[in-house]
Amino acid sequence: MTPDILATAHYGDADAEPLLFIRALPAEVDNPRGVDRLIERLIVRGPARVNRVHAVGRPAYLPTDFDMSEIADIYGRYVREHFDRPVALMGLSTGASVALQLAADQPDLVKSLVVAAGSGRLGSRGRAIQRRYVSLLAAGDRRAYAELASATMNSKHFDPIVRLASRLAPKPDDPESLIALVRAEDRFDVFDRVDRITAPTLILSGERDVFYPPELGRETAKRIRHASHIVYRGRAHGGVPLHPHFAQDIAGFLAASA
Repeated sequence: MTPDILATAHYGDADAEPLLFIRALPAEVDNPRGVDRLIERLIVRGPARVNRVHAVGRPAYLPTDFDMSEIADIYGRYVREHFDRPVALMGLSTGASVALQLAADQPDLVKSLVVAAGSGRLGSRGRAIQRRYVSLLAAGDRRAYAELASATMNSKHFDPIVRLASRLAPKPDDPESLIALVRAEDRFDVFDRVDRITAPTLILSGERDVFYPPELGRETAKRIRHASHIVYRGRAHGGVPLHPHFAQDIAGFLAASA
């Protein structure tokens, strides 16, 4: 498998307009199965009401020195090869970073943009957490999964359960490419480029998100000509797609942008 090959799962009406959904970390190279597949269905339930969702994960065999622009270009080539027109684009967390980079670099490919639990750059605390995640992952230390999961949910009440459940997570396929992607996100910053985005944009933030805090989402929205910003009160990073208005907000936005 080369970086240009992206495994794809489909949701929604096959005749509807396409939407490319870029998954969050720690998405595997292959399509999700079992519980992970059910979770993905939950995440894309909003766009699947309006669009034919093409859900893609991370590329395999990423060169270690790729930056976010080079990674986004892989998804840009996917759009050019699979569709004959600009598409709706949605990303979650790291996938939102890739989506923003793609929309800024190649605005002609993007008809509308949904940025879920993301912004134009990582927050300082999120950057520190991901650097520790990479360090543990590179050392083969299984605490990497618990550290990332704990910060994602950011809940003192459920933290012991989250950490215990994360111990059951399988080791990632092609961890070198996963590390390359996280390091690219560490350097990711499109604040000075998002004004190139021409597509209507919806940014969804969690009030308690330690990776992409709402003030960075707000600043990103200010720099995009046609952007709106919603903050889900009390929600951590991982709680954004679980908010009861998440699906409705996205479906309404996409229907209005069609």
